[in-house]
Amino acid sequence: MPEQQLRVPWIDTLRGLAIILMVPANLAPYFAEPHPIWFRILGSFAAPTFIMLSAGMIVMRGEKHNLSYYLKRGGIVLGVGMLLDMLLWKIFPFTSFDVLYPIGLAMPLLYLLRRTDSRELLYISIIIILATYVLQALVGYHAEPLEVYFDDMWTPSVVRLLQSWFVDGWFPVFPWLGYAFIGALFFRTLFAEGTGTSHHFITLGAGLTVIGFVLLFAPIPFIRNIADGTILVTREGYSEIFYPPTFAYIFTSIGIVILSSTLLRRMTFNPTHSVLGFFGRHSMMVYILHQVIGSLVVEPIVNGYGEESITSGPIFTLVNISVLAVIALICFIIETLKYRYPPRSTVLQVLIGR
Repeated sequence: MPEQQLRVPWIDTLRGLAIILMVPANLAPYFAEPHPIWFRILGSFAAPTFIMLSAGMIVMRGEKHNLSYYLKRGGIVLGVGMLLDMLLWKIFPFTSFDVLYPIGLAMPLLYLLRRTDSRELLYISIIIILATYVLQALVGYHAEPLEVYFDDMWTPSVVRLLQSWFVDGWFPVFPWLGYAFIGALFFRTLFAEGTGTSHHFITLGAGLTVIGFVLLFAPIPFIRNIADGTILVTREGYSEIFYPPTFAYIFTSIGIVILSSTLLRRMTFNPTHSVLGFFGRHSMMVYILHQVIGSLVVEPIVNGYGEESITSGPIFTLVNISVLAVIALICFIIETLKYRYPPRSTVLQVLIGR
């Protein structure tokens, strides 16, 4: 059966929406600081969307595959993250902990736990989120992530390496693996719902979002948020509001994913005419390409003009549109070719779809 018939249009649309938010967020180092707060907030919801969706698809389709299938796909996702670290950023893999790392690690783990009771999935998620706060309080959160460059080699201590993996890497196990469990719980429940459940999810998603925004901006004692300045303004040029992840951010991001998923599921999409759906179908390729274009094209052009960053908002917007246009053209060519020559290898299927 053609891949187009196997896909769920609203999920591709949600993925595509996350991509539209992800690209400017990851090009932020080339945008002059300070970044507007709306820009920082919008760019902060791509990562939880991707992680929760990836987990949801595993528990929904797990019965069609075996452990070997998810070990292989998870290994490929990890491999892509490692190659980007080594070839693009010139750093040793598994030091800074890219977003693809928790996604790749979660794939076989969630396959093994796909039949776990919903209540137990919720308990695991809560434990991971609470452990995030405890670990940050006990060992601290480094403003500068651990990155060991090839041209500046040094050996981090085991303790510092573990801190990066679990506490203060770009996307550490705590709390990002928790998003995978929440995604597995939410999407399994959403797809298995009877009539009327969507209304409850809308209420839940809206409630969590409102609570999250209050916690983000209200000066509440003992709550780390934007109001008290404990969230980093930028981290090596990236300005998402999850450095470090806080209860405020976690509430908000989970609420937004639940709310947007439930609303999109109620809508009707034509998968052949949806721009967001098109990007969603090529999410892995978009992730790779926008990183490569940013590092090898955007940065050299900016530096070529004698600038450290783009100071104009409209120009930065034009740059993002141009990057997305180039990526769309490449993905269109790939999609045309793959229908003529369907990819057989698992690696190609992960990168460009079946």
